[in-house]
Amino acid sequence: MSAGPRRSGSEKVAIILLALGNSLGPKVLQKFRSAEIKHIMESATELGRIDRDDLDVLVDDFAANFAKSLGLGMGVDDVRSLVEQAFSPGELDRMLGASVAPAAEPVWSKFGAGSENALVPYLLDEHPQTIAYILSNLDAELSARCLAMLPGDLRNSAAKRLLKLNRVADNVTRLAEACLERDLLAQSDSGLEDEGRRKLASLLNKLDRSQASSIFDSLAATRPEDAKRLRGMVFSFEDIQRLAQPALLALFDKLQTEQVIAALRGAPASLKEVALSSLGARARRMVESELANDQGQVSKEGETARRAIADLVLAMAGRGELALPEADAAA
Repeated sequence: MSAGPRRSGSEKVAIILLALGNSLGPKVLQKFRSAEIKHIMESATELGRIDRDDLDVLVDDFAANFAKSLGLGMGVDDVRSLVEQAFSPGELDRMLGASVAPAAEPVWSKFGAGSENALVPYLLDEHPQTIAYILSNLDAELSARCLAMLPGDLRNSAAKRLLKLNRVADNVTRLAEACLERDLLAQSDSGLEDEGRRKLASLLNKLDRSQASSIFDSLAATRPEDAKRLRGMVFSFEDIQRLAQPALLALFDKLQTEQVIAALRGAPASLKEVALSSLGARARRMVESELANDQGQVSKEGETARRAIADLVLAMAGRGELALPEADAAA
């Protein structure tokens, strides 16, 4: 007779409970202390396949009865079923916590097509090493799309780390998975995509035009419909020349002359003309005078002014005070 695999005491208890079946097993479980039940459940996760050898090792005298009751191939799910019959969900939570929950679908496999809309804004707040680790666990095509959408410096740094990625401690892995589950997956697929588009639009509105264009080009190549919808949520200072005249008048009525001057320094002549035509006569003369010797350089103050104007346009659009240009009109 085969000796069968060596079993711990808790594993043997789990096997015996299975053998008792649904009628007796729950009654016996109610006699255990909560700490003992938790220990049994933890051991049940390691049971693997149970066969006659296990029963022979446990109790030779009752091998036949155990085998008939237990059968083959049972494990933690069967033990959990017995436990759930013996105790209410609240009692189970207090006794077992989350440590012995059955293995769930890996977090990484839950990210599919379109997830880059939510992932990329999320990754921008992370260290390149963390980005590399997350990308290394995703589907290769999704990972490539995310990498392509990252701004240049961050993309290059993450790519270098992907070439030499050390093993990550189990507790760090669990923490990363829990954060992704909580931050990105705790909603419906449609909700995830909508939230992802909002986050990505917010990101693009904060990047300079060249970085935003690079991300748009990458997204348009793989998901043109998403790119089209997203473009209608994004607005840069240069886009003011695409606004309708009523929107321009409403916008410039709220701007300070000094802010307009700073934003227009270094701007193309066509953009300057659109802005000037939206100003009152007195304000226009002041702006033209200040820009007469424009050297074509955009200062830090100018960049701040441009971002503030673009943010104001988005805020006004959100309040219904003006309409953003149609996505089809995007350059």
